Amino acid sequence: MIRIPNVVTILRKELTDALRDKRTIYGMVVLPIVIYPLLLVLFSQALLTQTQRLKEKKYGILIVGASHAEDLVSRVRSDDSWQVTLQTEPAPPPGDVDARLLAGEYQAVLVIPPDFPEAIREERSARVDIRYNNARDESMFAHQRARQIVEAYAEEVLRARLTGAGKPEGFERPVEAIATGVAPPEKAGGFQLGRLLAMLLVMMTAVSSFYPAVDMASGEKERGTMETLLVSPALRSEIVLGKFFAVAAIAMVTALLHLTSMGLTFSHFFKSMVGSQIPGMSFSVSLGSALLVLIPMIPLTLLFSALTLGLSAFARSYKEAMVYLTPVMIVANVSAFSALIPGIEFNYALALIPVQNCAALTVALLSGDWTVGHVLATFASSSLYAFVALRWTWSIFQREDVLLRGGAEFDWKHWLRTFGTARPGIAHALVAFIAMMALQLTFAGTFAEFSPHRQFLASQVLVIALPAAAIALLASLNFRETFRLRAPRAAHVGLALVIAASGLVLVTGLNHLLLKLPFFQSGLEEHSKAIQERLDALGGVWMKIAFIALLPALCEEFLFRGLVLSGLRRDLGIPTGIVICGALFGVAHQLPLSIVTIGLFGIALAWMAHRSGSIVVTIAAHFLWNSLVVLSSTEGFPAWLGTEGSAPHPAALGCAAVVLVAACVAFARIPSVDTDPAGGDSSAG
Repeated sequence: MIRIPNVVTILRKELTDALRDKRTIYGMVVLPIVIYPLLLVLFSQALLTQTQRLKEKKYGILIVGASHAEDLVSRVRSDDSWQVTLQTEPAPPPGDVDARLLAGEYQAVLVIPPDFPEAIREERSARVDIRYNNARDESMFAHQRARQIVEAYAEEVLRARLTGAGKPEGFERPVEAIATGVAPPEKAGGFQLGRLLAMLLVMMTAVSSFYPAVDMASGEKERGTMETLLVSPALRSEIVLGKFFAVAAIAMVTALLHLTSMGLTFSHFFKSMVGSQIPGMSFSVSLGSALLVLIPMIPLTLLFSALTLGLSAFARSYKEAMVYLTPVMIVANVSAFSALIPGIEFNYALALIPVQNCAALTVALLSGDWTVGHVLATFASSSLYAFVALRWTWSIFQREDVLLRGGAEFDWKHWLRTFGTARPGIAHALVAFIAMMALQLTFAGTFAEFSPHRQFLASQVLVIALPAAAIALLASLNFRETFRLRAPRAAHVGLALVIAASGLVLVTGLNHLLLKLPFFQSGLEEHSKAIQERLDALGGVWMKIAFIALLPALCEEFLFRGLVLSGLRRDLGIPTGIVICGALFGVAHQLPLSIVTIGLFGIALAWMAHRSGSIVVTIAAHFLWNSLVVLSSTEGFPAWLGTEGSAPHPAALGCAAVVLVAACVAFARIPSVDTDPAGGDSSAG
């Protein structure tokens, strides 16, 4: 039983020690409020000044063949920002011109060919070559200025041609497109500013938890105060919670100060740099939008605080903690920069990817393009990851060999001797699921370039099955117990097929009911059309059954009813593990309708996998379910059983419900082939 007064005492002690340290005050107050804004203001001012100087600077330009275009040359010479040098015939070789450019003698060279006046007279396209050094800023600015002069001259020649031909003004522009941004200025500006603040949110939150976590764990080891704390009346769980909340509090305040200070500074930076150049855009963030940013910030802070504290406690020294925490910072930075990638749609799949979901939600909140469902999904998933990380940290504090003897060294002989005996936990389950979702989002565009057959192979084998196998190998898990690789009972297989067939009829009826609600219609038509196109490209019905029914049944069961279910039921218990496994299976299909209907089917599969003890049972049920879905779109399938266009007959729904209940009761009475059906997975083997 955790005693709150002890947790509060440890929290107060850690905060007091941290606030006595000048480095903490420097990191919490001086850097975010004084140093960073000052540096950014100086940088922006220097950038503005230097850019303006380059725009107004007098550049040297060499005009080769000036006699061929006197009007164009006079335009250049009338501009006082040029120092013009005319090259008479014969024209120098191109290599000599380029050498002068590279040496900095000129910043631009305008080469006018001899046929230029003839092309103008004959109303053909005349060519002008602008040569510049694209490795120097001055030359690139000169190139832009020279191009503007040439384009202005070209417009003047075009107008003269059209006027001479009796054409009215605007003849050269048959259609003129006028772009109008309809988003409110605050929303448009918030979208652009939100990307930058989302990146800063992740980076600052990670960095803010880094140093207090190192000081409160590995720092205490080096100072020799960890032993004193461990012999105090406080329980280990109370010590962990006290330190965790202390790290989280410092990280939250520091990150909030960083974000507020840099947000205001960047808002000023955007206004001064691009605000006047982009109409219809405001970079002022309202107080309400700023407060909404706290929603992703809270679970993100808790996640990083738990991770950094656990890794710091595992390290033998302050120096080793830096080594362990560096990859966390790298992953955080990469995830932070993902907010700058254009075209990433914030959906329920992205809401489950840790760290990246908080960055995407920050952009959505500041731009006003968010839904309550996305907020809840992001907050819930991030909170779950923080809880798992905290639980792992708690397990570190239970090991005295780590806390008192300076950490644990990796023993290759012990690892080889015990290979294949470990049991999966919730961390393995979540890592496998997150890896699958991240790979799915990352390589979706790449897979779209494949043929339909390769698309299905890649999305199932490389994205779903292979990561699960890799995690099991790296974690030295017992494959037989983790993935339930046992011969099933024939009765279980037969009843599983009955449960799948009758359940599909009921789910089809539920589909038609849910589709009457607008929420479940979102994205369904586009998704169904894309799936149908891929199905048609596969070929005949047997090819569809092979790639749509058999392949997903093998790969998805391997992941969900194998590694995910084994890890969840061990740490969360059997009922909770079954429900969450089914829910994750529904979420993996991303559509709101699929989350409900496929999630229910996933719960049934997880229950059958647990009760039977064999993954073969759920593979058979999954295969039959997918096969019937494929056949329902073909001619000759009984409409009274339910198809995509029609709901099942009421009599069919009633019969299916009776059959389903009877089959489930009979299924539950058959003994399992699992040696430990009521508890965690066995580690024997």
